[in-house]
Amino acid sequence: MINRYLQNGLQGKYAHYQTDMLFDGLSWEQAGEKPEGSPHSVWELLFHMNYWQDFILVELNEEKTESPEDLKSWPSSPSPSNEKEYTDAVTRFLKGLGRATQQASKDSLEEGIGGRKRTPADLLMVLINHNSYHGGQVVFARRLIGAWPPPSTQDDN
Repeated sequence: MINRYLQNGLQGKYAHYQTDMLFDGLSWEQAGEKPEGSPHSVWELLFHMNYWQDFILVELNEEKTESPEDLKSWPSSPSPSNEKEYTDAVTRFLKGLGRATQQASKDSLEEGIGGRKRTPADLLMVLINHNSYHGGQVVFARRLIGAWPPPSTQDDN
């Protein structure tokens, strides 16, 4: 049961939006638009989400990693430098989401990692909460720039 719960949470099933659709139909130029009064552009949020998702995936694999630094988790510019940088970041996010979903299908989700109390289920819940929080910010930023809902879902509303 916990496996399905975590997998659904990672994918945004039964939530406000599907996590893998956050960036659908958004151009790299739009991703770099910082709405007036908004603290972040979609690009900044995507960069930040990738940073922490990558960190959690490394932790899940019990690989050595540097301690995370929040300042490094934000890009130096509110916009990507080109289309390739943006599409690569979206691809990285989606692949990471897929890897996290695979992790959620494992049997040993409630056993401590590396002798610690923190379990894979704990880390996956952190990722679900983090992606949900910042995913909501992505939707809000997209609404402010007139780019939500994604074109692929406008007929469904």
